[in-house]
Amino acid sequence: MEQHNDKAYTDTNTYSIYLGSSREQHKFIVAQSQVVLRLGRILMKSGASAYRIKASMARVAKAVGLDEHHAQVTFTEIATTAYGNGNFRTEVAEQRTMGINSHKIDLLGNFISELPERITPQEANAELERIDSMPHLYKRWMLALASAVACAGFAFLNRGGLIECSAVFIAAGLGQFLRSTLMKRGVSHMAIWMACGFLSAGAYIGLINLLTGLQLIGSEHMVGFISSILFLVPGFPMVTGMLDISRMDLLAGMSRLMYVTVLLVSASFAVWVLASLFHLPLAQNARPDIPAGLYLLLQVVSSGVAAAGFAMLFAASPVACVWGGVIAAVANPARIWLVEAGWTSHMAATLAVFAVGIMAELVAPLHGRQYSRISLSVPAVVTMVPGVPFYLAMSHMSSGDLYAAMGGFAQSFLTFLALGLGLAFVRLLFDKNWLIDHDTQVLKKLNMNQHMR
Repeated sequence: MEQHNDKAYTDTNTYSIYLGSSREQHKFIVAQSQVVLRLGRILMKSGASAYRIKASMARVAKAVGLDEHHAQVTFTEIATTAYGNGNFRTEVAEQRTMGINSHKIDLLGNFISELPERITPQEANAELERIDSMPHLYKRWMLALASAVACAGFAFLNRGGLIECSAVFIAAGLGQFLRSTLMKRGVSHMAIWMACGFLSAGAYIGLINLLTGLQLIGSEHMVGFISSILFLVPGFPMVTGMLDISRMDLLAGMSRLMYVTVLLVSASFAVWVLASLFHLPLAQNARPDIPAGLYLLLQVVSSGVAAAGFAMLFAASPVACVWGGVIAAVANPARIWLVEAGWTSHMAATLAVFAVGIMAELVAPLHGRQYSRISLSVPAVVTMVPGVPFYLAMSHMSSGDLYAAMGGFAQSFLTFLALGLGLAFVRLLFDKNWLIDHDTQVLKKLNMNQHMR
């Protein structure tokens, strides 16, 4: 017969469950477990990383009086086991709302960071209810305008002129309005990205063909059509997915990056079809013939408005949107200058993203860390995502030009890695929670004074 160490056996969390428990004890651990799980689900549907979800749940678990809390987090599911007073409760929840809400991530970060030593489950649930029930910061028309401005800025950064930027402005605005409408109705994201890709790219092609048919412009302006769908690049989950992997949260990271891949391929399908039907040119514009100083100034402005527009799409607060634009206005033109000076795109991106992370670390304390580093940095990072090279590579593949396609994929892949590594390096330098890998499940050793912002 197997022998047990008596002391080790009686110290296990589940031993006293055999002695029975009162109805009040059962109700209490149910309330404790449910409020912790609710926090995780709100963070999950707001687009938070797995580490933030697990660490935040652990902090609330300790505050509401649990002895131990275990959690397994993927991209759409949470499984938790809560231990308290000799009882335990296991719950599994699925969260099918896959969106981004930086403002709620920041509000929840403030709530977690300011938790008292003890709080009742009812008090915690009341605050979570207040945050969860808050309406979206921006109306659909505001998001459509933000997308239009952001993609017009990208069009200029991709060497587009006034005509390309104007056509992209209209096409991207239409696409984002459709995306907001379909997402509100719960349509599959794969279908949404395909539909919006067809609408935006098709609207751009239709506008240019109309102006060409009226002999108002020449046919060389068709090359800007890919900029019209750049609002469909899932930059936020891409960055958080790579941060998950850097924290060894592989289940969440890999599933999140698979979601990103599905969305990119879905949007690319529209590019394949339209590029094949209309024989669109798959090339980049020449640099505009304008003075160097003015060109740099326009790059600064375009980078700033593109990042601020994406921050609005991520539902960041207005102040965070402004700071995201300022950070991008500094870092992205510097990245472009490095590439034009002969640096490889991924090395330039690594340095630029590292600078973005440093600036976010400097800005966050100015506002008492009410705005998380992720809210301040990701919009600026998204301006560096190689959306055009990726979509061009997919188009080359559909046309059978495998050599050009592989080159584009390699460039995109290295740049994607550079973006994640740059932010991870900054976290390792400035965040002890990243440098020292503590187990969030051991609540007795959890430092409640370290902020989650």
